[in-house]
Amino acid sequence: MNKKFIITLIISIAVCLSIGALGGLSVKADNFVWYNSLNRSSLNPPNILFPIAWGILYILLAVSITLVINKKPVNKQAVIIFIIQLLLNSFWTFIFFGLKQPLFGLIEIIILDIMIIINIIKFKPISKAASILLIPYLAWCLFASYLTLYVVMFN
Repeated sequence: MNKKFIITLIISIAVCLSIGALGGLSVKADNFVWYNSLNRSSLNPPNILFPIAWGILYILLAVSITLVINKKPVNKQAVIIFIIQLLLNSFWTFIFFGLKQPLFGLIEIIILDIMIIINIIKFKPISKAASILLIPYLAWCLFASYLTLYVVMFN
């Protein structure tokens, strides 16, 4: 790995983790009381798993975008799609937890899922590895979509 790649990776990790944390700023202690009072799927993981999973996923996202940014010429459209889906990810937390609006959260996460699929498709010709790194993220978001749908349907 060259110096430029490492610097880009460090910046990408910082940006991805920061955007994730930005969504988390909308979550207050009473949001967890509200969330824990909801009827949730029996497949709902323990709350402690979420920050661990997201930390790993944000690092995978950072590696993915770093691989794309380091290909010349930089595909600006692919980078913009990545940024859009990353922001949508953060918005879901705000909508679902901050505003306590599961239905709007469901609509938003479906849009996010579609954007992640588009992102994977756009990344594949640039870097197959970058697109593969997004697959666990897509899987987790699809699972989160199911959990959100469950909340909408049974509350």
